[in-house]
Amino acid sequence: MRLGFMITLLLLMSAVQAAADGRIYLSWEDCALDGAGAADLDAACEFDEGNSALHCAFTLDQAIDDVVGIEVTVDLQHSQRTLPNWWRLMGKGECRDASLFASGDFTGNGVCADPWRNLGGGVAIYYPGLPRGQTSQARMIGVYAIQSDSARVLDAGPMYYGLKLLISNQKTTFPGCAGCLQPACLVLNQVKLLRGPKSIPSEITIETPGPALANRATWRGGSGADCATVPARSRTWGQIKRLYR
Repeated sequence: MRLGFMITLLLLMSAVQAAADGRIYLSWEDCALDGAGAADLDAACEFDEGNSALHCAFTLDQAIDDVVGIEVTVDLQHSQRTLPNWWRLMGKGECRDASLFASGDFTGNGVCADPWRNLGGGVAIYYPGLPRGQTSQARMIGVYAIQSDSARVLDAGPMYYGLKLLISNQKTTFPGCAGCLQPACLVLNQVKLLRGPKSIPSEITIETPGPALANRATWRGGSGADCATVPARSRTWGQIKRLYR
């Protein structure tokens, strides 16, 4: 990540937060607007190349100015009692370390509004065991930011591409990391819009799911993975910043 974008990520202030009226959406391969994205990904688990893109999108009921970034919280509930090696996406010594990325590059998509134009940088973090301390759960946090002098005004109404979490296919096939074929459920529990350091509030939080539980997506059908077990309980942006100090 370029230094300017990391500096932006670190300098965004989170002392004042506010909730916003809007909706959040989760889908595979594209945003959820007009059925472009898929609620389920029936992954073949036959390749080590490429990745699966989990799109976090949102709408607003009122315009918001001075937006310089986004933070998303996605919680994973697996169908097995313990996360299999395939879902060990980060961590020294884990089977699939360095398999989760955050991206704001939507230049290949055109269904939803793109607020970033691929002008920023992102980071992903992975916490096995969150949010409820279960061995079958994990939390993904993605952050993406542009430079503060390129702050955006986001309008009420359109569905926006927020951020996509890229899950790499590396080490999927033999002698890879077992568990790709087993179902899971993923829930986008929170979207935070991060504003410039002089704006109050500095964070705008959206937690209301889109219609028909549109903040949920499944992996290979999701059978046996109860999405209701991973309600929102997010770290604050301030806590995320401290990880990089």
